[in-house]
Amino acid sequence: MRGLTFHGDQDVRVEDVPDATIEKPTDALVKVTMAGICGSDLHILNAGTAFGFEPGSRLGHEFIGTVEEVGAEVTNLRPGDRVLASCSILDGTCPMCAEHLHSSCSSWSLFGWAPRTWQHDGLVQGGQSEYVRVPLASTTLIPMPEELSGMDRQKTMLPLVDVMSTAWHGLRTAGMKPGYNVVVIGDGAVGLCAVHGAAAMDGVNIVCLGHHEDRLEVARGLGATGVVTSRDTDEIREQVMEMTNGEGAHVVVDSISGKSSMAAAHATVRAGGAIGCLGMDHFMQNVPEINWFDQFLRNITITGGLVPGPAYFPELLDAVRSGRLDPAPVLTTELSLEDAADGYRKMQSREEGVIKVCLTPA
Repeated sequence: MRGLTFHGDQDVRVEDVPDATIEKPTDALVKVTMAGICGSDLHILNAGTAFGFEPGSRLGHEFIGTVEEVGAEVTNLRPGDRVLASCSILDGTCPMCAEHLHSSCSSWSLFGWAPRTWQHDGLVQGGQSEYVRVPLASTTLIPMPEELSGMDRQKTMLPLVDVMSTAWHGLRTAGMKPGYNVVVIGDGAVGLCAVHGAAAMDGVNIVCLGHHEDRLEVARGLGATGVVTSRDTDEIREQVMEMTNGEGAHVVVDSISGKSSMAAAHATVRAGGAIGCLGMDHFMQNVPEINWFDQFLRNITITGGLVPGPAYFPELLDAVRSGRLDPAPVLTTELSLEDAADGYRKMQSREEGVIKVCLTPA
């Protein structure tokens, strides 16, 4: 079968890889019908060697598909079922899963990540492939509601796997409520999904900070009531205050979580507000600097973290069913799996009009 593999920094290739097969009775085999390229995949492209990736490692943690085969102990799924795949493999039974913190599951492994983090035998599975072996399938796979399972809804469903659930995580952990002012820092896929999620949660003034007019136009379409393009912290604060009636943001979602973005977060959050840190800039040694003086004096909550996707899937699916949510516009570019390396290039260079690439196997 065909799959995207890592061969060194700045070198990813689609090539023949070992066929995915059932290896344990708790496995399922999924035929991938659409996969996403994530911003975190670009960190692998840039510095995968430092993260422990070996040549030939399969990539991709965002995918949806159709169940082809199930192991003997998988009783809640059957061939033909359309499914979302959690980015993280989870057992659903450990104390962390019981607390809906699935990203800290004792059986946690991430699809498409470095082999040293994989604890489910066999080769690390990657979602940017034709097929994926899914360990602990009963809890790692989530059946799609029948009315959302059609191939015509794929671009709505795929973002739920990661970027939409990640954005939702930032909003929920920051205590988002109807009527709140929201600032979203970053105009990538997670940032745009945070704008959309804030609108779905009945935010009032939703301001997106970014620097790409084509992306900010998408932000407006997804619910932003205002945008700010300045890079100057004082100017950002002034404009946000104007857009929030002098109050500032109850919730700030920082989809970058670097030094400058955290400064903007502190500048725009109101007293008693919360900052949800969702970005992975710290993976590239751009560690955010929390202003602990400001946090203490104004009672600012710092939250966020790695998304426990399955905790939010029921709520997200309900929002899609009701028509309050449709993150499809963040998937701007559809390519064949064979063109995956070009998709990485498009996202890496921030090619105009390209926000997030989705891949469809032949």
